[in-house]
Amino acid sequence: MALVTLVYLGTDFHETPLEALERFERVADEVVSSLETPSEQLAGVVVLATCNRFEIYFETESFHESMDYVTRMLAEKLQVDADYVSSSLRVLYGDGVPAHLFSVASGLESMIVGEEEIAGQVKRSLARAHRLQRTSKSLNQLFQTAAKVAKEVTTQTGLGASGRSVITTALDCAAEEIDGLTGKTALLIGTGAYSRVVVAALQREGIATTYVYSKSGRAEKFAGSHGSIPVAAGELVDVMASVDLVVSSSGTAGFAVDCDLALKTKQMRVKPQPLVFVDVSLSRDIEPGVGEIAGFSVVDLEVVRDRAPHEHVDSLISAQAIIEKEVRDFTADLASRSIDPVVTALRAHVALWVDEEVESVRRKSGDGAAGDVERSLRKVTNAILHAPSVKAKELAMQGNRDDYIRAVQLLFNVEMNDHA
Repeated sequence: MALVTLVYLGTDFHETPLEALERFERVADEVVSSLETPSEQLAGVVVLATCNRFEIYFETESFHESMDYVTRMLAEKLQVDADYVSSSLRVLYGDGVPAHLFSVASGLESMIVGEEEIAGQVKRSLARAHRLQRTSKSLNQLFQTAAKVAKEVTTQTGLGASGRSVITTALDCAAEEIDGLTGKTALLIGTGAYSRVVVAALQREGIATTYVYSKSGRAEKFAGSHGSIPVAAGELVDVMASVDLVVSSSGTAGFAVDCDLALKTKQMRVKPQPLVFVDVSLSRDIEPGVGEIAGFSVVDLEVVRDRAPHEHVDSLISAQAIIEKEVRDFTADLASRSIDPVVTALRAHVALWVDEEVESVRRKSGDGAAGDVERSLRKVTNAILHAPSVKAKELAMQGNRDDYIRAVQLLFNVEMNDHA
């Protein structure tokens, strides 16, 4: 009988340059849509792709076949060799999978330790898998538990309670260059999913006026629901020249602000203080050369990573202890549930004996006698199978699942198929 395995395949900013991560993030939607589930290779799959990580979680009964399948599919979407994918991504299975995801969801693996955004990103990745009908029972339990662990870590350790994130750290860097953000003006470029987080952060920092520009023409709609002022293409240079801060999170191909646009802005600018460009897009919205123009500076993810604050050691130790306990509980529960099909098969096998005996009594003595016999046999059967059912879960949690299966097959002659 095959044993279901949870597998992680991924990488993050610790291991992979941000430029390379951006290539993986671009194909995330295509990957989760293309991986067929349930199939011979996968029972379910969830893809978590953010500005600093790309992770695929899947459930399988055939580890090597599923690894080949996922690697080939990802290589196809990236238009690279499968060897490149294999060498770029790390593999975890067994206890390593919940340990990693719980740590990620709690913010311990983030560029900003304890960041508030990652827990929401984990939830959304599961929701997307649900919409595409790609999830499975075990993956759903894994991600739901991760959300619970993240909340527990925040409550008990304080990590994440301060609301630290990539954008708040980036804005701190920008504030140092323009003597604070309170009362200042800002231009937001992009109206994607992350833009609402940026607007909220700008408002918390005291920005007086926020303008919004979008190449796709969605600025007016976005501005209407986020307390901002839309900017048309013909107004972009004038607005950029007048604000104190430009934040870009468009995530589109090419630079949202290239050197030519920056030089035009420079010519129009009359403010004496520097113009700071904050680039929180993985694919680099601001051309690097913009930061070399006199009076302009760029705060990007590389700067954020270098400036990320270090959390208190005691809080990290406490968070890790919570995660380790939750991993043990999750693994034990998953092992316990893995034996359920065996117990079900055993009960169904015994139920056939009961049915045959009841039918025999019915033929000989009528429905009344058959009903009495059935009630008695069901009661005795439940009593007899209670202890073996409890023991089955204990053995599964101790890693002795296969021993129990062999005992059931030997004692009761029960046939177990690969998916029972």
